Amino acid sequence: MSDFTKASEYENLFDPRLYLETYFHLGSGSLADDFLRFTLSNFHKAFTSGSVKGTTLIDIGTAPSIYQLLSACEYFEDITVTWYTTRELQELQKWINKDPGAFDWSSVVKHVCELEGKSGMLKKKEKKLREKIKQVLQCDVSKNNPLAPKMQEADCLISTVCLEAACRNQDSYKTALKNLSTLLKPEGHLLMAGDLGANYYEVGSNKVFSLSVNEAFLRNVVSESGYCVRELVSFGKPEDAGYENSDYEGFYFIHAQKC
Repeated sequence: MSDFTKASEYENLFDPRLYLETYFHLGSGSLADDFLRFTLSNFHKAFTSGSVKGTTLIDIGTAPSIYQLLSACEYFEDITVTWYTTRELQELQKWINKDPGAFDWSSVVKHVCELEGKSGMLKKKEKKLREKIKQVLQCDVSKNNPLAPKMQEADCLISTVCLEAACRNQDSYKTALKNLSTLLKPEGHLLMAGDLGANYYEVGSNKVFSLSVNEAFLRNVVSESGYCVRELVSFGKPEDAGYENSDYEGFYFIHAQKC
């Protein structure tokens, strides 16, 4: 088995639009409701703290989602969005282009606007994010330069539920983190969020692989890959949660800095 998920394997199992419809209507009662509230709150706190700032931001593994960028667009002028496979980038591009039939992110955008004390500013928020996205690129975290042949360094990297999908074991997770560090300026910030303890999640009838990680592993692997951990917070799966489309145990959020 490869150390990294192959593009063909991922595309065979992952329908990006079905994924969005299943998990990203905030308030629908899916397991992603808890994940979104936890993750969006922590991104909001990280950016409003004033410690994460700069001009350029690269989101590793964006497509087909935008939720992780809704706070970031208030603080960064130049955002690059990325993904490994073409179909997911096409789904993201529909939203960027305001194409008819693009996924409706309004429930998530509304929540972030409320966090920011800007209720009713949904259209303005979406417009701002679209204007701040300057590049849409393919990425491969298994490469020394994940954005090859492009070469660029950013003030901040974001990655949400990406490395758990891309990396098939703990060694490749560490390799990917080291590769990502080539995209960060010295003392640049890394913000990551994802699932704890998940081996899979379902998209339709397909079970999509997820590398199971825990807090101890995350703290160690981030520290051993050239970063200093500034914060690691987690959220445990509620005891009464009855979700059957993933075996996750909770969620994590990490703020680290390139040493």
